[in-house]
Amino acid sequence: MLKKMLVVTAVLLMAGTAFGAWNSKFTNPVDANHPATYDRTVDWEVDSGNSNITQRKGEVWNWPASYDFVEIGKVNVRMEVGFWIKLDCKDNQNLTLKQKSITEYGGKTTCKAYTNVATEWKASFSKKDGIDLGGDWDKSVGVDPSTFDSTKGKSQPLIIWMKLWGVALGALTPTKDCLDIGTITISVRPTIRPNTFMSGCTGAYPVYSPPPTNAWY
Repeated sequence: MLKKMLVVTAVLLMAGTAFGAWNSKFTNPVDANHPATYDRTVDWEVDSGNSNITQRKGEVWNWPASYDFVEIGKVNVRMEVGFWIKLDCKDNQNLTLKQKSITEYGGKTTCKAYTNVATEWKASFSKKDGIDLGGDWDKSVGVDPSTFDSTKGKSQPLIIWMKLWGVALGALTPTKDCLDIGTITISVRPTIRPNTFMSGCTGAYPVYSPPPTNAWY
């Protein structure tokens, strides 16, 4: 009987010591100078030979785990696409007029046009100040083709042409180089029905009235 009592007492003493160690380990305040208490969820032990070295047990129940991303919802993405028109001419591209007869000149040059919408094109000529072509001169200037559909990412050759007639050469000074007489301005506009796309994604017309001043979105 005495032996049984001694065994029970020893077991209780061992259990009490183990619980005290566990309780101290997981309930004591965090001590910044004691690395073993940094993480209460991990089973750390201090190396018996060096208080600055900690070791970790590998119990599966407290091994680090990571949270995976899971889908929770989806948002549709929409985009407003406006008119896009690009004219690509060579750097310093010129239209050179060649003499067809004594008073008539003509010439053309070719650029590349890109659009995402059907368009109409036109050209106009402005004579340079100081150039005297005479009192009866006249002109004709244009583009070919003047209308076309969306180029769908490809290029559309755009010929810019000009004719002069009734030119009086008496007021012009001969030069070894071509004489700079003016500038051709090329203009373009969409040919779809007005307001077809003005409502944008919101379905309201107009989208911006007046345009926003404090935000780009």
